Amino acid sequence: MSDEKARKTKAIIERIERERGLVREWPRLLAERDPDFMECLHNVTTHVLHKRGSLPRKTKELILISIDAFNFYEYGFRVHVRSALKEGATEDEILEALEVVGVLNVHGLSSMLPVLVEEVEKFGKTGV
Repeated sequence: MSDEKARKTKAIIERIERERGLVREWPRLLAERDPDFMECLHNVTTHVLHKRGSLPRKTKELILISIDAFNFYEYGFRVHVRSALKEGATEDEILEALEVVGVLNVHGLSSMLPVLVEEVEKFGKTGV
């Protein structure tokens, strides 16, 4: 890896960690291979989730929860349930979002419902 590529890789990984609180394995791997693309992807994500304001953050989290349930992506589902709860979403609002998705994807609803209950209970006990 060239010095310039190594510098860009380090910079985007540090930025992601600072702005999102963690860097998962796949962004690290992508940043090592194509730091410019990883930076573009992070910029788009940050723009949509944090800078655009037409939709409230809670609504964005409900959308992400629904997409994660539809795709059976439990890790992302848990992350976005926690974020939605922190943004003031209720269990009933999250359940209704899942039911909307469940109309077209009953398996997504049934697979993620136990995870929702677990995360809501955990949030009720710890606030995180």
